[in-house]
Amino acid sequence: MPLNICLKPGSDGTRWYNYKWIGNDLHVLIKIDEKSYTGGENGDNHPMAWYHNFDGGRAFYTELGHTDESYADPLYLNHLLGGIKYAMGWKK
Repeated sequence: MPLNICLKPGSDGTRWYNYKWIGNDLHVLIKIDEKSYTGGENGDNHPMAWYHNFDGGRAFYTELGHTDESYADPLYLNHLLGGIKYAMGWKK
């Protein structure tokens, strides 16, 4: 489920994290362009949301959702729901 969201770091309380390790088995849903802000350390491969199989199960991660307003945004809620359904193994 690809998801494109336009966000400016810091404008709404969001924070972007740098990762010490990024697995090569991740199915990346959202990447951030590090040229759009300062402080990035992951280069061209800076995922913000992904899913993958892990330890016999499924994992979903999103870097979004730092503000209360996020939880009133239908795009964000749909993003979360998709991740929860994946982690549960839910199929249509």
